Amino acid sequence: MRLYGMKQTLLFLAKFIALTAPLTWLWQVWGRRAYTAVYSPVVHSIASFFGFDRVPISSSQRFINYIPFLTLMILTPRLSRRRRLVGTALGMVTLFFLHIVANLTVVPRARSLSIGMSLFLDAAPFLLWVMIAHEFVRDFARRKSSRRPE
Repeated sequence: MRLYGMKQTLLFLAKFIALTAPLTWLWQVWGRRAYTAVYSPVVHSIASFFGFDRVPISSSQRFINYIPFLTLMILTPRLSRRRRLVGTALGMVTLFFLHIVANLTVVPRARSLSIGMSLFLDAAPFLLWVMIAHEFVRDFARRKSSRRPE
């Protein structure tokens, strides 16, 4: 039984890597540029509304955090279709607004994000996934912790 659980975990990890790799390639080739073209005018409009000068788009390397979130939402078993679709849409919108907040916190002289904001952006897809797929995460954690050592 313990081997079966490990096989499931390794299979999930293999699927995660297999789906993440081509999505990352697409992001690097096309997605980042397209996203920045849509995102940049929005962040500059919001910044000017709040009275900021043009905000440098410095966290664009972290915009890739859509990929692990999307992959986890696609691969997580036992999510209802509604939870998967609504959760994915809300998560994508949340990540979009987190990117805006991140760019509004850019240190002007350094033109970079603080370490704390960078770490938060890196963790955000996983935190959102845990909130949306909390039942799966809870069941997975219980299954792992309830095993007795042999």
